[in-house]
Amino acid sequence: MAVEFGLFGGVEARADGRPIELGHARQRSVLAALLIDANRVTSVEQLVDRVWGERSPQRAEGTLYSYVSRLRQALAPVAGEARLSRASGGYVLAVDASTVDLHRFRDLTARARTADDDGTAASLLEQALGLWRGELFPSLDTPWFNSVRESLGRERFAAELDLGDVLLRLGRHAEMPFELAARTREHPLDERLAGQLMLALYRCGRPADALNHYRDLRSRLADDLGIDPGPELRHLHQQILTADPAIAVPSPADSPTTGAHPAPTPVPRQLPAPPPMFTGRDLEVKVLCGMLDPDEPRHAHVVAVDGVAGVGKSALALHASHRMAHGFPDGQLYVNLQGASAAGAPLTPYDVLVQWLPQLGVAGTDVPGETGAASALWRSVLAGRRLLLVLDDAFSAEQVRPLLPAERGCVTVVTSRSVLSTLDGAEFVHLEPLAQEEAVTLLERLAGAGRVVADPTAAGDVVGFCERLPLLLRIVAARLAARPSWSIRVIADRLAEEHRRLNELQAGELSARASLAVSLRETSEEGARVFASLAMVGVTELDLPLAASLADLPWAAAEAVLEQLVDARLIDSPVPGRYRMHDVVRLYAREQARVRADTAGWSATRRRVLDHYLALTQQAALLLDPEEASALTTGPPPAHPSGFAFDDRSEASAWIDFVAPHLPMIMDELAGSDDLTADIALLALEAYPALVVRDRWTELIRLSSIAVRTARDGDRRVLEARAHNLLGMAYGNTGRLDESLAEFDLALRQWEEIGDRHQMARALNNLGLVARLRGDLPEAVRCHERSILLFQEVGDSNGQARALSNLGLVHQRIGDHDQAIVAHEEAAGIFRTLGDRYRLGLILGNLARSVRLAGRIRESLDRYQDSLRVIRETGNRSGEAEQLWGLAQALHDLGESDLARAQWRAALDILRECGDLTAKEVEAILAQPVPQAPAAISRGV
Repeated sequence: MAVEFGLFGGVEARADGRPIELGHARQRSVLAALLIDANRVTSVEQLVDRVWGERSPQRAEGTLYSYVSRLRQALAPVAGEARLSRASGGYVLAVDASTVDLHRFRDLTARARTADDDGTAASLLEQALGLWRGELFPSLDTPWFNSVRESLGRERFAAELDLGDVLLRLGRHAEMPFELAARTREHPLDERLAGQLMLALYRCGRPADALNHYRDLRSRLADDLGIDPGPELRHLHQQILTADPAIAVPSPADSPTTGAHPAPTPVPRQLPAPPPMFTGRDLEVKVLCGMLDPDEPRHAHVVAVDGVAGVGKSALALHASHRMAHGFPDGQLYVNLQGASAAGAPLTPYDVLVQWLPQLGVAGTDVPGETGAASALWRSVLAGRRLLLVLDDAFSAEQVRPLLPAERGCVTVVTSRSVLSTLDGAEFVHLEPLAQEEAVTLLERLAGAGRVVADPTAAGDVVGFCERLPLLLRIVAARLAARPSWSIRVIADRLAEEHRRLNELQAGELSARASLAVSLRETSEEGARVFASLAMVGVTELDLPLAASLADLPWAAAEAVLEQLVDARLIDSPVPGRYRMHDVVRLYAREQARVRADTAGWSATRRRVLDHYLALTQQAALLLDPEEASALTTGPPPAHPSGFAFDDRSEASAWIDFVAPHLPMIMDELAGSDDLTADIALLALEAYPALVVRDRWTELIRLSSIAVRTARDGDRRVLEARAHNLLGMAYGNTGRLDESLAEFDLALRQWEEIGDRHQMARALNNLGLVARLRGDLPEAVRCHERSILLFQEVGDSNGQARALSNLGLVHQRIGDHDQAIVAHEEAAGIFRTLGDRYRLGLILGNLARSVRLAGRIRESLDRYQDSLRVIRETGNRSGEAEQLWGLAQALHDLGESDLARAQWRAALDILRECGDLTAKEVEAILAQPVPQAPAAISRGV
């Protein structure tokens, strides 16, 4: 069984290409320490120092022993190739050094420096540098590992410099400027590197750029070190100035290569190592592998994987590409296009072509100097070949298009944060965050099973705070690896604090904040401003009117900018006109808002937010319950900040259902502004009719409670009294009768102090309702009768009719049906005069029931029919079912069993159509000798 060990880019082991589970980061650090000194004894004291440094636990040797024991178990399948054993005073890992990328790197660089010709040296150095998959063991942070990391970094840089000299002697300068320029940003004062870049630029026909680089370096050396460039670099500078033939492009005859036959074109194997901790994604892997199979008749020519930052696009692409690499015998090419890199600008297509064409045998001097020509040559070179191309982290379709092969035997995998929808013929894989179970499993593999098993609840919390994104889980695991005494609960509690969460999601070069900053960079300045404004209220889901109000833009203009943010994957748009921000994104946007907006800006935004809700709640109320809304409103609807208006009832209903869950929370946020208190209290009044129609009682309770508090704080007695009234109604409709009674009593006392007899009438009517529900019928009669007199006094016929209807229901409960009939008939007459057909239908039903209970059963049949005619006009389906049930009861009382059963079935069919009952429940009710009224028949009969 072939075994391979990796240290470059993370500690990993593979057996026959499959990853070996090595445990958590601290345990991996033990393996790393032994691999670095492979085949040599490492003492226990050395291992403790290497793994923990000065932070070793009390029982470090015992802990080390357990780590070694687990590593032996993990390596048991490859014990013949890698044997971990106890030796005198320590441990030794016996392996073939060529199976460890670090030792293979050192062997290849040593052989390159003694090679007989530059062609061989270049090949050996390229193989050596190709082993580096990333930073050396990035999650290990102790003084010893840091020292080794720095030392090996110097070895790598030396190999890069050696390769640069060899490539220049071979005439491969055309492929060098981009990589050399990136390297000079890391080593800005290295004169050997500067010389290589200057010579490569000169030979590419860019002498001005070469001279500019020399001037920049000379200036930096003078400023930072107070010295001039060395003699070799000054000499090269003079040679460029004079176009010295000695530095011209070497001819093939001049190139110091040997051998009777040209070297065969190498087969590139450039895929970085597969991600060792890849977890889940079974469906996506299956789909992607199917698309990458060139033997499948429907395989894809281009596959584009997209998703938000940190969702694991690159990991999925590499995992699937390694699985399917066997299907591409001519090789696999990989490039990071740096579309979302904080380190530098995205690569141009030409940057990639000058890297890739030489990999397939094209001499650097033969690469055309223009993108179109180089792209045409690229397509010609690929003709007849079967290659897998991985274009990681693309910025745009324009960046990718010149790199796409025409050859159907080649397959290209592209990853990008945005959807590259203009790539013709591409198949798309849209990546979502991991499933909860997958995310917990990944955290367990990254941070160690022991920590997760010890507190699965905390692990679930961490996964939630990390939005189930692999990048954020890796960051958390890295922080835990550096803090072995921390439990999962510690990091969960720290992440729970919103003000510090972004700081917690940062470890070394991994940073949620930096990743989001790159996405924000892709947007316009206006896009960045709007992005920041979206976080000025504490919700993660917004609709277009709210977003437009926050951004202070007309809604059509706001929509265009919001779509920019969707394209940049900073926000999602689950349905048209709705937008969603992940919590971490919202926290980053809130940081941006604090930078951009001053106190006046925040104040103006709060005002627009409140105006937005005032305008739309009043619009919705007038559409959903015009009678109630007209009675409660204090004036015409205010203009919406972005000019938005509802088209119809259905749009208003959908909006109320969307905003109701977060409306109280937003109003609570705004309540801290003294200048908004009155309007916050007013909002509850304006929203009441719409919230009631949509049955949003829980939200109404929260909103009314805020209204009471803000009105009291602002000394707005009228608004406070009205808010108490609303809160009493909300409590009453949710069965909290004692709390309802207390609120209505407070409202009545305040109205009496204010002297508003109209509102006193309303409060008394409400007190009567609660008294009836609590069974205090005499008190209910007293309250309703007082209320009726006050409504008559102030001329409110609508209020009078409602109070009469409620009085009739109390008389029904008492058993005084004649008085109930009188009250209901008077109420029906008023509603008929007012033209309120909806309430007229309901009152006629109450009247029919009173007549039936009074023993006038045949007369009640006509009364029920009167009620049904009006109710059917208004489309009140639940009211129709209720009156059909009453009609059935009357027919049953008359002995008309078959007719009664037909009406019962008709009522139940309506409830089934409305979703209140299932077909099975309907049949069960009808199977009863005398069907009992279901809960959906609200008043009972």
